[in-house]
Amino acid sequence: MFNLEDAYTNITLDDIYSKVSEYELWKYYCSNFEGLEKPFRSDLYNDNNPDCWIYKATNNRLKYKDFGTGDSYGIIEYIQNKYNCTFKECITIISNDFNLAKSKILVTNETKLLNFEENIPKDKARIDILSQSFNLTDFNYWNQYKIPLDLLQEYDVFSCKNVYLIKKEKIVTFTYTKNNPIYAYRFTNEGKYSYKIYFPYAEKKFKWLFSGGSSKDIEGFDQLPLFGDKLILTKSLKDCIVYRILGYNAISLQGETNRLDQELVNKLLKRFDSIIINYDNDTEGIKNTIRLHNQYNFKYFYIDEFKDISDYIKGYGLEKTIELLKIKMEEIDE
Repeated sequence: MFNLEDAYTNITLDDIYSKVSEYELWKYYCSNFEGLEKPFRSDLYNDNNPDCWIYKATNNRLKYKDFGTGDSYGIIEYIQNKYNCTFKECITIISNDFNLAKSKILVTNETKLLNFEENIPKDKARIDILSQSFNLTDFNYWNQYKIPLDLLQEYDVFSCKNVYLIKKEKIVTFTYTKNNPIYAYRFTNEGKYSYKIYFPYAEKKFKWLFSGGSSKDIEGFDQLPLFGDKLILTKSLKDCIVYRILGYNAISLQGETNRLDQELVNKLLKRFDSIIINYDNDTEGIKNTIRLHNQYNFKYFYIDEFKDISDYIKGYGLEKTIELLKIKMEEIDE
């Protein structure tokens, strides 16, 4: 059985320096750097003067010095500062950018291709996933929503180097690129794994490839605490993770049009004081919000100006999103 922890090789700084020199790292991550002790403009801010340079310190490490601001960094600190990432995220990014981590193959049972490519039969097929460690492209994508890479691991989200769709003798390969990253969401239901493959930059009808699962796969369910106050029913795993960052528990059905099972509602209401609906602020989301409200009398709210909480935090940042939710919850409690 595939173990999530096995998907990410433990890479240390010594492992990195044994394979890649500091000079190579500086050339890769510091775009304006041309050579040791050659002045250049900082790419950390809008720098008008070439006040920065990289030199060899007394301990033989290469150091970055900005004489305009007084800032000084080693390569790891520089990457953390440039991309606003943690030490662990920084190590993971480097290890994947320089192919220092091993990939794993995730093999699913059955796959259903839904309107993905016209030349592939729309019945069951097999899908294999070649996973990879998270890299800088992944960090930049998820950081738009303030989602750290460590939290993706907790929610069983994988970066996919390749996805293979296998139908008899025919194999279609989807390959990860910087402009077309691919992610796999893994769900557990009755001891079996199922997957959703996510292509975030594809057209809407091509964003998803579904593997094996069913409407009983509840996104975010495995990550819930045993008991809690409010539970938000939202419409995507991404929104569930964003709500987790904001301090709220959240789950999602596989789609807004899916039915919410009464048995599941009964179980959840034994663990949480209330269930609140937050579907998209669009025609489909509003229609299904009213449907569930009429069925279960759940309270609900919509996100102002944007269709969902993920787009709001991307547009306005963490603090304003926290302020918005405080207002929404106060209105819910009235």
